[in-house]
Amino acid sequence: MSGMLSGLQGSCCSIKNDDEEYLTGSADICCEILSVDEEWIKIMYTDKVGRRIVKVERIDTILSVKIYLS
Repeated sequence: MSGMLSGLQGSCCSIKNDDEEYLTGSADICCEILSVDEEWIKIMYTDKVGRRIVKVERIDTILSVKIYLS
């Protein structure tokens, strides 16, 4: 899966984990994929209060990715 996610670097998307929760906390918040390796994905997003957040998550917890095309 890391190969597919690596190809999405720079893309805006919504990512769900295996607990059916969005990594950003909401389906309405788009995140940008910053980097990916064999085990981890690093994303950045702005929360509803305006704070910029960088989050690192294990790839094996990702259930689905929705990509927003501009």
